[in-house]
Amino acid sequence: MRESAEELKCSNKPELSCTPSQEKAVMHVDGPAMVLAGPGSGKTFVTVHRIRRLITSRGVDPAHILVITFTKAAALEMQQRFFRLMGEENLPVRFGTFHAVFYHILKQSAQYREYTIITETEKRKLLRDIIRNHKRFAYLQEEDIEEILTAVSRFKIGKTEGKLLETENSASGGWASETSERTWQDKAGNGTVEQADFQFLYKEYQGWLAEISKFDFDDLMTSCLRLLRDDAETLAQWQSQFRYILVDEFQDISPVQYEIIRLLAAPENNLFVVGDDDQSIYGFRGASPDCMKRFLTDYARAKQILLDVNFRCHGDIVQAAAKVIAENESRIPKEICPAHEDGTGLQLLRAESEDMLRKTVMELLWKERSAGTLAQCAMICRTNLECGFWAQTLHEAGIPYMMREKPRNRFSHFVIQDICAYLALGQGDHARRHFLRVMNRPVRYMRRDSLPETKVDREELTEHYADKPLIQERVKKLFRDIDCLAGKRVHLQIHYIRKVIGYESFLRDKYGSEKAEELIRIGEEFETFSRKFSSVRDMKTYMEHYAEVIKEPERDREGLQLMTMHASKGLEFQKVFLPACNEGKIPSDKSKTPAEIEEERRMFYVAMTRAKNTLCLVYHDGKTGKDAPSRFLKPLLSSLGIPMRRMP
Repeated sequence: MRESAEELKCSNKPELSCTPSQEKAVMHVDGPAMVLAGPGSGKTFVTVHRIRRLITSRGVDPAHILVITFTKAAALEMQQRFFRLMGEENLPVRFGTFHAVFYHILKQSAQYREYTIITETEKRKLLRDIIRNHKRFAYLQEEDIEEILTAVSRFKIGKTEGKLLETENSASGGWASETSERTWQDKAGNGTVEQADFQFLYKEYQGWLAEISKFDFDDLMTSCLRLLRDDAETLAQWQSQFRYILVDEFQDISPVQYEIIRLLAAPENNLFVVGDDDQSIYGFRGASPDCMKRFLTDYARAKQILLDVNFRCHGDIVQAAAKVIAENESRIPKEICPAHEDGTGLQLLRAESEDMLRKTVMELLWKERSAGTLAQCAMICRTNLECGFWAQTLHEAGIPYMMREKPRNRFSHFVIQDICAYLALGQGDHARRHFLRVMNRPVRYMRRDSLPETKVDREELTEHYADKPLIQERVKKLFRDIDCLAGKRVHLQIHYIRKVIGYESFLRDKYGSEKAEELIRIGEEFETFSRKFSSVRDMKTYMEHYAEVIKEPERDREGLQLMTMHASKGLEFQKVFLPACNEGKIPSDKSKTPAEIEEERRMFYVAMTRAKNTLCLVYHDGKTGKDAPSRFLKPLLSSLGIPMRRMP
C-alpha cells in the first residue's frame, strides 16, 4: 500500500498538528524551497496540504499551480488525495508526469501540433527496417536492436547536462561540432555497433522520426527545452500559466527536465521541490543525486527543510538503513528519527548455501501463509530476472504471490538461445531454424540460401559448398562438432559449445572484451544451471514450464507481493524479505564504478525502507569472492551488534 499512515495523524489544520518540519514546508509560499523527504516522512501529505493552503489561505488561482511527478499512478494518487482533502471539489490544479506536461506544451505549439509519441513497438520496427535496408549492417542481429535503442537513448539524455545540451541541437537528429569522437564511442552500445555505424543509425533514426512526425520520450524533453529556449513568447505564456510549480521525487530528475522546470519557474522562481538524494535510483535515465546540490547552487537563497521523522519504519530498520546509506560519499547528510517501535524490526539470516537459502525462505513464507499474514509481506529483488527465478520457486513451493511487473524469461537471452540451438542439433533435431541461428556463430561464412528446406541434410549442405573448399571444411567441422555433443552430459555439452566449438571466441570478436565478459558469464551460469538435469530433454521441459509460469504472473491478492527494487519505490509493507543479499546480486555484477556502486546502495536503501515492522535480510556463504555476502551488509554486521541466526 502507498504511504498514508502519517495522514491519519493530521487534522484539517496541518499547521497545528504536523511535525515542526512538515508545518514549515506546508506554510512556505513564495520563492524556491527544497524539502528533503526521507522514506515514510509524509512528503505527499505535505505537498497536497501546501497546495490547499496556497489556494485557501493565499488566494492563488488553482489553474496557476503545476504539480509534476514521474509516474501516472503517482500523479493520479496525488490528485485524488488532493481532491479528498478539498472535499472532492474539482479544482483546475494541473497534476501530471514530466512527459505528459511537456507533451501538452508541445501540442499547443504550431511547430509540433501534428507530432505524436512513437510506441516501443514502432521504435523497434523502425530501427529494424533501417538495419535491413542497408547492407553495411548485415553483421547486426535481432538481439542487437534493444542494445542500439538503449545507446541512442543514452546519447540523447547524456550523463551530464553540458554534454547533452551541446549535442542535442536539431529535431531531425543533428549534433553539434563539439561532439567528440570519444562521446560517440562511449554511447555506441558497448561494442554492439561500430562507432561510424552508430552515427549513421542515429541520423537515420532521427530523420525518420521527423519524417513521420513522431517523438520518442527523449525527443519529447529535448524538443520542449528547445521550444522554450528559442521562443520567448511561448516561454512567457507558460511562465504566466504556471506561477507555482511543485516537483515530487526531485532526486530522479534528469538534466533536461531540470532545465525546463527552471525556465518555467522564472522569473518568480516559486519552485517547490521534494525529494531525497538517498533515493535517487534512475541513473540510466540521466538522473543523479547531485541535482539536489545543483538546486541549492542555482537557488542560493532557497529554503531548506528536512522532514526528519520516519512514520513508516521500525526504529531498528531506520537505524540500519542509515548505517548502510552513510557509506555513500555523494549525499547530503541527514538525521532521521523513527516514530514507532512496532514489530520485530531487523532480522539478519545466514545460510550455508544458495540452495539452503532458497529452502529456508520458502519455509519462512509458509509460516506467514499459515498465520494469514502473507499478503502483508513483500519479496523485493534487484532485477526482473531475479523476480522470475523466485516466481518459479514460489510456484513450485505452492506459495501464492502477486507480481506487479511481467518478469522477463531468463532463458530468452540470445546467448542461452544460441546454446540451446546447438544442443538441439546435438540431439538430432536438424531443423533449419537451429542452423540459421548458429551457423555463423562462430563465423563460417555460410549463407541463408544454402538452407532451402525446413530440415537440413548433411550431404546436401556439404555439397552446396563444393566450389568453396574453405567454407566446405567449416561445414564439415560443424557437423563433427554436432556429433561430438551426442552422448555427453548436459553441462559438458554446453562447455564443449562454449570452449571447443568457439562460441565464446565469437562473442569476444563481435562485442569486444568488456561486453563479451558479461555475455560469457551468462553462458557460464547456464552451464552451472544445467548440472541439475540428466538430459537435454529434461532441461527443455523445465524451461518450457518456467516460460508458462511467468507468461501470466500470478495475481493472488492474498499472496506475497513480488517485485523489483525499482518497482517497490513509494510502497510499504508490514514485512519485507530481501533474499540473496550477496555480491553479484546486490550490488549487481554489472555495476563497476564508484558512482554505480553508490546507486546500487541507494536501491538497497530504498528496498530496506519499504518495511514497516519487520525487515528480513537473507544471505548465504559465498563459494568465491564474487558471491560473498553483500558489501552493503558490512556496516550492519560490524557495528550494530545484531545477533546472527544460522539457518538450519
